[in-house]
Amino acid sequence: MKYIFPLLLLLPLFASCGEDRSGEQPFAPEVRTLEATVSGAQAVLRGAVLSSPNSHLLECGFAYGNDTLRLSVAADSARYEFEAQTDTLRPGRYFAVAYAKNGVGTSYADTVAFEITEEVEP
Repeated sequence: MKYIFPLLLLLPLFASCGEDRSGEQPFAPEVRTLEATVSGAQAVLRGAVLSSPNSHLLECGFAYGNDTLRLSVAADSARYEFEAQTDTLRPGRYFAVAYAKNGVGTSYADTVAFEITEEVEP
């Protein structure tokens, strides 16, 4: 009988083992590339961070070619749409991908393609 009481105290611990606690764990952010629009020699890239579970966003932006457009982020954003523009690209076809970084890791979205047809004016 003296062993039953300590076992009863441990019963709630064992009963909670099957509980889904995945919502409490931090994960890398979920990010999406929305679009790339081109006007002359200027490209505007849009993306969105869909979630950053239990970890604050540190950085987001776009990677294209050998360049990266880094953007500052709001510390308490749960869903954050962002955009960046560049007007220094030469004519040609480019590929860009949105990314987001939090305390757990960096995530990349799908790649979008866009084409610059006009020359950059000096």
